[in-house]
Amino acid sequence: MTLLLLFLSLDAMAQRPILTVQSEDASVSFTLAEFKALPTTQVRTKTIWTDKEHTFSSVTFKDLMKHLQIDPKGKHVTMIALNDYAIQVAVETLIEHSAFIAYAIDGKRMRIRDKGPLWVLYPFSDQPAINIPPYQAHAIWQLKTLVVN
Repeated sequence: MTLLLLFLSLDAMAQRPILTVQSEDASVSFTLAEFKALPTTQVRTKTIWTDKEHTFSSVTFKDLMKHLQIDPKGKHVTMIALNDYAIQVAVETLIEHSAFIAYAIDGKRMRIRDKGPLWVLYPFSDQPAINIPPYQAHAIWQLKTLVVN
């Protein structure tokens, strides 16, 4: 009986939205399965928050905006974490520097205690010029909401 309750609990968690994107036109929520169904990419990078280079399974901001049919020109996105920390960034900056939203690290789903379930990152190893505090500040973990305006 306990094992059955555990499976039901895990299934219920899988059906909960992990990301909500609000724009002038709509609000869209994604479960993990729906988010993973978007075009995905593998990015290998090191960060100042990790002890070594890792491979992140992710969706790029470019692909997310394309999927949502949001023109990034002149738009800003406010990224909000589970603890309500928020930062606003130009969408074009995120796209220009190949920012991505990671949902897994080294093939494992990221837990809240591991900066998950979603973590915004840049490919810092490939772009050392942006591995500096102003861009590192965009690397919001425990992402829950994006507000595009």
